[in-house]
Amino acid sequence: MIIQKRMKRPMTQKEMAEKFGVSISTVKNYISLPREDYLKEAEEKRLIAFNLRSSGLKWKEVAERMNTTEYSAIAYYRRYLSLQNKQYKPR
Repeated sequence: MIIQKRMKRPMTQKEMAEKFGVSISTVKNYISLPREDYLKEAEEKRLIAFNLRSSGLKWKEVAERMNTTEYSAIAYYRRYLSLQNKQYKPR
């Protein structure tokens, strides 16, 4: 079964391990995102941050639309620029 959108877990990995009687590393292995999916998701987030900021939105608005913090939105934007061989220039 492939999950299209990641969801927050209702409990910590330690709590899950205790509940199901397995080690924390077993829980991590079961709930971890495959690398390809992680890279794809990260690329999408960087592009969204870039497009929203380029459309003239403030960082707070970008963060709200992405459902993240301002610092994360800025980090996605800067990483996008660095991957595009551009330099970050604050407005």
